[in-house]
Amino acid sequence: MSENVNAYSDSLTSFLPKETVEMVKSLVGEIPPDLAFEQEMTILFTDMRDFTAMSEAYDPREVYRTINASLAVQTQFIHEFGGSVNKFLGDGVLACFSGADRCERAFHCVQSLLPVLEKRETELDFLPCEVGFGLNDGNVLFGLLGDDTRREFTVIGDTVNTAARLCGIAEPFKALITQNLIDGLPKSYENDYAFVERAIFKGKREAIRVYAICPSK
Repeated sequence: MSENVNAYSDSLTSFLPKETVEMVKSLVGEIPPDLAFEQEMTILFTDMRDFTAMSEAYDPREVYRTINASLAVQTQFIHEFGGSVNKFLGDGVLACFSGADRCERAFHCVQSLLPVLEKRETELDFLPCEVGFGLNDGNVLFGLLGDDTRREFTVIGDTVNTAARLCGIAEPFKALITQNLIDGLPKSYENDYAFVERAIFKGKREAIRVYAICPSK
């Protein structure tokens, strides 16, 4: 039975995050409906700016082509740095990085990706596609949500919520990160990010220190 589960899960690697695949490999028999694991992860959100206005102003097929091209580049970088796309969010991405060096890989991924996306704005024949990023590191709950008609693997928790909030306030082609993520970086990275502000997000009791990733040199 376990060999069948492993063979099946290996075939899913092109469609599911690697965290999901590893979860499936650990199972024997029927997947329980309340399946969930706690895990330390770095969470990355990306989101296009002014997407609603762009959708209203341009032909839907051009909008679709632009989004798809941007998401393809983002996905390529995420995979190159050992992350996995948990889901596409219309005009954005929710991605996860796991492992001991997850903060470094997520940081390098975004630091390398930012100038590539910005350069594409001036060189390629696409609609404006300005992307913002938010990253956080910490404990998440990773598991199944939904009912018998539809379930999906996803990540939830305060770590995820904070990454999403940071993405929401990031300026175009900027990436905001937390102290939690910085704590997972070597000291040699201290010139690669800069303090921005102390922010209080709705629903949170305390302000968090917000930093921005500096462009790669």
